[in-house]
Amino acid sequence: MASNSAESVVLDDLDAQIITLLQDDGRRPTVEMARHLAVAEGTVRKRIERLIREKVIQIGAWADPLKIGYQNYAVLMMHVDLRDLERAAEQLSKMPEIFFLGTCTGGFDIFVSACFRSLEHMHEFMTKRLSRVPGIQRVSTSHVTRVMKRDYSFRVTTGQREPPAGLRRVRRRGGPRMGRGNRRVPRR
Repeated sequence: MASNSAESVVLDDLDAQIITLLQDDGRRPTVEMARHLAVAEGTVRKRIERLIREKVIQIGAWADPLKIGYQNYAVLMMHVDLRDLERAAEQLSKMPEIFFLGTCTGGFDIFVSACFRSLEHMHEFMTKRLSRVPGIQRVSTSHVTRVMKRDYSFRVTTGQREPPAGLRRVRRRGGPRMGRGNRRVPRR
């Protein structure tokens, strides 16, 4: 089960399996997932509701911006006065052109991915709106010319340790097969 911490959420094996199935097909019916996981449909439905409520997952459709009218896909890397970092990030996050924003370490303080309908739209964004955000000292931009990979699936980890090489998980009645002393049984 997930913890209450917004920073770190501990998932169990069932949560991880549900997330993995949804990453493969976000429209997969809960009845099908329950059958595949050998659990009750209500269990799957309640787990999904909790994962959404706790913001572990989001379910939606990801449109390719370059196929729905956006001509410019850009990455903006910003140097920000650190006293204004949180306020600048909050203000930037409300701008509809920005679809990814992260504060970071290294050569830049804020990393942004954004889409624009035209170069004129990007010019207006940079000169009229971005220039009003307090604390931004310098912006470097880079245009994405071709998307080679766009995948929002991540390997799901649970709060449990990974089994050592040579051990495998065998599900029996909803859980891993265990040997004496609650150790996993090695492959044969």
